[in-house]
Amino acid sequence: MDIDLDTALQAAVNILRDAAESGCMPSGEPLPGRAAELHREAARHLDELRREIAVLAQLRQTPRD
Repeated sequence: MDIDLDTALQAAVNILRDAAESGCMPSGEPLPGRAAELHREAARHLDELRREIAVLAQLRQTPRD
């Protein structure tokens, strides 16, 4: 399977958010201590990065005068 960067980052964001909301890793293992908060922040940062990359990709495709 070949996926693009946006799809890969969105998948990572979704997994981190799911773990933060459920308090468990995808394996079912509970998140220790402040790990849920760290997962939530990591998801936010990756989502911001994903959006910035999308904007930069659009700018690269815009013809320059």
